[in-house]
Amino acid sequence: MARLSFDIYSCLHTYYKPSSCDRCVQVCPVEDTVKLENERVELNLENCVSCGACVGVCPTESYSLSGFDPKEFFDRFVNGEWDVVSCKLNVPCLSAIDTQYLISMALKKEEDVILDIGHCSKCFIGKLIDRITDNVQEANYVLEQLDVPYRIKLENLKIELEKKEEPSRRAFLKRFTKEAASLAFWAVAQAVPIEEEKEERDFKNIVEEKVMPVKREVLLETLKEKDLNIEDKFLEIERISFTSQKWVEWEKCTNCAVCYNICPTGALSGGSDRLQILFRPSMCIKCRICHEVCPENCLHLSDRLEIKDFLYETKVLAQHIMIPCAECMVPFSYKNDGDYICPRCKQLDEEVRELLGL
Repeated sequence: MARLSFDIYSCLHTYYKPSSCDRCVQVCPVEDTVKLENERVELNLENCVSCGACVGVCPTESYSLSGFDPKEFFDRFVNGEWDVVSCKLNVPCLSAIDTQYLISMALKKEEDVILDIGHCSKCFIGKLIDRITDNVQEANYVLEQLDVPYRIKLENLKIELEKKEEPSRRAFLKRFTKEAASLAFWAVAQAVPIEEEKEERDFKNIVEEKVMPVKREVLLETLKEKDLNIEDKFLEIERISFTSQKWVEWEKCTNCAVCYNICPTGALSGGSDRLQILFRPSMCIKCRICHEVCPENCLHLSDRLEIKDFLYETKVLAQHIMIPCAECMVPFSYKNDGDYICPRCKQLDEEVRELLGL
């Protein structure tokens, strides 16, 4: 079986420890395999069945399986090596393929993409059929909004790999050799020192080190190369899981810079002079960290996203004018309201008045 690996430096809980993201925990079909302990992802690899569902669902691609690379699978599939996706043929489980890959596969192949769910009903991790169905519905919604005829289809094919029969004597010798080698290994296993690979990395600088998922790069490249007619086409934010559109209540925003400093992909940025809050939907992974950390609760999701904006646009969410506070001389975002005292000084003044009963 493939071996699961987890890169904690890419996890959203590294960027913001109390992040509400628990997609990997929710999707894992085996209890007590992926858990959140003290707001940190913990894995019990002894329970892992290497289905790859966490690989598909993680927005920052923190998980990986040795022996299965989603990008490599994508390249081989669109180049014609397979005409169907099946857990018996080319993926550990259909849930390991993210929505963005499914969309790109249909656009690249310019035909329907068939997923074989013939084994899901009898699979001991068959609960992942809900995740697979959700991925397909989301992908088909996007394809429909793009006004292309291709769809992702679930079919009960029950594909089985052909097994070549070996001569009985050769099969016996092969089995005997394998068993002998296994016994010899376990006989000396206690004497073999096990060296764990430890990657030495400095503490992650979340302001400078950003994550751009490969699946997003694939989707953007595919959409742009197809030269689709995207005028007046849009996506409803509540129906997509992989990106968003945002707006800011400028009257509340203080230009504290917390949202774009903590953004894991750099979708939010401060502009060259740090007087703007800029947003690029093409880089957003809808992790909601920016909303969770905003001290003024002034960052919000829009109802819909224009596909043209997703591909090409950078939106100015807020434009600030910074002036020095008349009390403390610390710069603050002036709202053109004639008030030259910063919010911190006003709050302090209110607290003093309350304390003195004024």
